Amino acid sequence: MFHFLFYKPMYNALVYILSILPGGNIAIAVIILTVVVKIILLPLSKKMFLSQVAQKRIQPQLKKIQEEFKDNRQMLGIKMMELYKQNNLNPFSSILLLFIQIPIVFALYFVFSRGGLPIINTADLYSFVSHAPVVNQFLFIKASTLVGAFAGISQYIQIRLSLLHMNEVKTVPGQTLKPEEVIQKQMSFMMKWFIPVLIFLASLKVSAAVALYWIISSLFMIAQELYFRKKFKAELLK
Repeated sequence: MFHFLFYKPMYNALVYILSILPGGNIAIAVIILTVVVKIILLPLSKKMFLSQVAQKRIQPQLKKIQEEFKDNRQMLGIKMMELYKQNNLNPFSSILLLFIQIPIVFALYFVFSRGGLPIINTADLYSFVSHAPVVNQFLFIKASTLVGAFAGISQYIQIRLSLLHMNEVKTVPGQTLKPEEVIQKQMSFMMKWFIPVLIFLASLKVSAAVALYWIISSLFMIAQELYFRKKFKAELLK
């Protein structure tokens, strides 16, 4: 299923792009493919951004419900879902985009690590895709420390920007955090630090092409975040 839904479409898209590029420049092909994937996911990214903004707006109501029903977990869950429904919100939409991108990254990893490039595997090509006669092997090496650092730093900047319009749990000396606040704080920490460090370490082990995908993806998301902030400034100020 993974091969059919993710690997083959990614592989064929990359091979097609290579076939129309002079010299089979794999770096340019990865950049083009990354931008195309991000453009396809743009409607979902927009929906996720607006959902995060809306969730921040209803936070006072959410805290009131949590206080009122803190001793009745079942009723708390019901009231929270009612609040989300009234505001047309999906509490899980903020992580949906991340889960969609995971198989895409894995697909690209397998394209470069399990064969299929630089030697074209015609068995995995769609009938309408012609293969590139020459593929530049520049990115078929492991990413350097510098490339890995750039991938991790760009991911960190992108995550920091995305967290700015989300609610951040602030620790007050002597105050005990609620269980949901502890979870939120831990998730925020993992997103800000664990994911960029993980990408940095992973970049040292995988093909430079995969690291390039992470870098271009992060830069695109940074530009997208800044664009959404400008376009939906009125929503952010509510």
